[in-house]
Formats: sequence, C-alpha cells, structure tokens
Amino acid sequence: MRPQEFEQAVLELAMTTRVPLTRANIVFYSGSQTSKADKWLDEMVRDGLVEFDTDDDGELLYKVCGTKRPVAGAKDLTRCTACRRATATGTRCSRCGQLLDSHLRALKDEVESKLMGTALRKLPQAALLSAGSTDGPKNVALGGALGLLGPIGWFYAAPMGEAIMGSVAFLLMFALSKWLVIGLSGLLLPLSALIGALYTYKYNRTGRRSGLLGDDPEQR
Repeated sequence: MRPQEFEQAVLELAMTTRVPLTRANIVFYSGSQTSKADKWLDEMVRDGLVEFDTDDDGELLYKVCGTKRPVAGAKDLTRCTACRRATATGTRCSRCGQLLDSHLRALKDEVESKLMGTALRKLPQAALLSAGSTDGPKNVALGGALGLLGPIGWFYAAPMGEAIMGSVAFLLMFALSKWLVIGLSGLLLPLSALIGALYTYKYNRTGRRSGLLGDDPEQR
C-alpha cells in the first residue's frame, strides 16, 4: 500500500462510517502493516490532516480535521467474504458491492442464474413468434397479452433493440430486488402489456417495427 492509498482509506473510514478511528481499526480497514500505518499517521498529524486524543479508557483516537463524522453509519468493521477486504458492517460490502452474507449472495446468484435461464428459453420463442407473422397486420390483443410476460413479450412487434433493452432492464431490476419487482408486478406487468399493445398498434399503422417515441423504424 502506498501513502496516498492509506490516507484515502483513513478519510473514507472517517467520512462514511462512525467506526472509532482507533489505531487497530485503521490498520484493519486499510490493510497496511502496523509499522507503516504508525509512520503515515504521524505524517498526517504533522501535516495537520488529522489530530488525536484519548478516550476515557486511554485509547488513542484520531480525528480528521475540517470534517464531521456522518450522523448515521456503521459503527463496526467486518471482512467481506467475497473480496476478503475489510468493510463497514451492513448489507453490502463498501469495497466490492457484493452482499456480505455469503448465504444471501449464493441465493441471489441462484435466482439470477434461473432467471437468465428462463429468459434465454423464452427469447427464441418470442423471436420465432414475431418472425412467424411478418405478412399483414399483427393482433393487438395478442401483443398486449404477450406484454404480460414482461418486456420479453415486446419482441412480437417492437424494434428488437428496444425489446432487448427493456428485457435487460427488467432482468437487472429483478436481480437487484426480487421482492420489489414482485410487489410492483400489479403495476409493471399491466404497463408492459399496454406498451406491447401500443407497439403492435404502431406496427399495424406503419407496416414495420417502430419505436414508440422515435421516428426511426426498424425494418422487418
């Protein structure tokens, strides 16, 4: 570790958490050697970046000058099981962004894997369905019904780029918060169905796949 990286670690610990800035916590969080940490802390004190005091138990406490600790924040440190770096306690690692609980992380990965597998199985079906009706108008009711599957149903009449982006956004939302998506399904799926019907209606008007907001159609 370089002095600049150590300094940044101390500032990050001070400005994003309420973890006491003890020598042990600073060494653990920064991952630096104790001898180097003592040297760099002395240099930071000499430069006026930090100052130190002692608590009631005589423990040496550091304080970053010119800033205040956050009102809310983690008060303890732990080690992330994903990146193996020290981080503030909480739901996710502040270093790599992964869930700190290894069991929850495994469950999340399993859900994402199953979700992607389902999407990959449905994608060819949707694409074949849309390709099988290239002559004449498309069924608006069918477009809306397919939209109840989520953005993947838009492949029936929407431009491929917009259908892909919508599907990816939906999958990412599901992966980040499965329960939020389930809770909002009563709003999201009817909205998706409406959008699917609108794509189909515009397809019938223009005779080709067209975006809802833009004028750049996609040829069949």
